[in-house]
Amino acid sequence: MEHKPNLVISNASQRIVEAGIPFKVDIYKLEGGDGWSLEVVTEDGTSIVWDNIFEEDQAAFEEALNTIRSEGAATFAKGGSNIIPFKQ
Repeated sequence: MEHKPNLVISNASQRIVEAGIPFKVDIYKLEGGDGWSLEVVTEDGTSIVWDNIFEEDQAAFEEALNTIRSEGAATFAKGGSNIIPFKQ
C-alpha cells in the first residue's frame, strides 16, 4: 500500500481581522514537499488560492497581508476583479 503524504499546516496560519473584516489565512504544504501554498478564506467561505508557491511560510503570510491591504480588505473580501467563482 502506497503511503500518502500528510498535509503540514504552518504555524504562520491564523485568523486575522483587517479593517474590521475577518479572514482565515491558511499556509500549508505536503509533507516532504517543497514550498508553501497560500489560501485566504473570507467570512462567507470564499477561498482565494495563490498560484505561486512560497519558499518560506512567513513570506506567504506577508503576501496575504500585503495583498489584502493593497487591494483594501472590503474589495478583497468581495472578490475584486481577479476572482473567478466556481460554477455549481
